[in-house]
Amino acid sequence: MDPEVDVKDHIDKKLIRRLRMFVVILAIMSGILVYEVYISHIKIILLIIGIVLGVGIGFIAGRMFSIEWHVEEKKVIGRLDKIGIVVLVLYIAFSISRHFIFEYWLKGAILSAFTFSFIEGAMLGRIFSMYSNIKRVLTEQGKV
Repeated sequence: MDPEVDVKDHIDKKLIRRLRMFVVILAIMSGILVYEVYISHIKIILLIIGIVLGVGIGFIAGRMFSIEWHVEEKKVIGRLDKIGIVVLVLYIAFSISRHFIFEYWLKGAILSAFTFSFIEGAMLGRIFSMYSNIKRVLTEQGKV
């Protein structure tokens, strides 16, 4: 591997933009979560449960995009495949209904804080999933 070549040179710009967008959303959600925890006095265990559940869902949602090596461009690309479309539809359905699902056990401000912790976990899971898939592809191609 050439030490002067940046790893970003081997990753599609759209994929880098998508990762950056997820990190920005994660930062915003972290701020909202801190505020919600402050005003709702949520128990830390509920916060941890929300994040752990979200990370699990995020890893599954990370399957939405197939990350692979594009031979002609010699870059890692991400594209939506058939299985990814099914996962995307299920992820959207779950995202829309999660408030109603958790409302059975939690109420009011605690429900909001828990929902934000879940969303933050889902974003973390998606970022970790995409990062590990990109690293896997780059390793297979001998770029890292």
